[in-house]
Amino acid sequence: MVQQSEAKLVNKWLLKYHRTSPQWTRVRVGQVANKAEAKMYSVILRWCDAIFIENGKVWIVEGKLRPDLGAIGQLEGYKKLFRVTPEFSAYINYPIEMILLSPVLDLNIAELCKDKDIKYVIFEEEEWN
Repeated sequence: MVQQSEAKLVNKWLLKYHRTSPQWTRVRVGQVANKAEAKMYSVILRWCDAIFIENGKVWIVEGKLRPDLGAIGQLEGYKKLFRVTPEFSAYINYPIEMILLSPVLDLNIAELCKDKDIKYVIFEEEEWN
């Protein structure tokens, strides 16, 4: 249920603020050893909530109802994996920005995001429910 609510949060935010940008939601990042094993690997690959292209940059989005330390690591991992994802080879030289999207402000997470150059975006519940 949490995953569905987080997907709803991300989708509503994209619709409101990035409607015209090329975008992908629930998108796999990384690569598989070979095509024959792709189905087996799909279980262990990483899936980020959204990627969109805007202003000559790739934006990687992770939505969390309650942001936690793990979200920062997830975003950093997705950023590294994006560069080796075959489906995004056309964007390999674009600068990458990371966004942690949440309906609540956590001051500790906000400070850590600032230190890691991650944009911490608050999209309040009344805006997306």
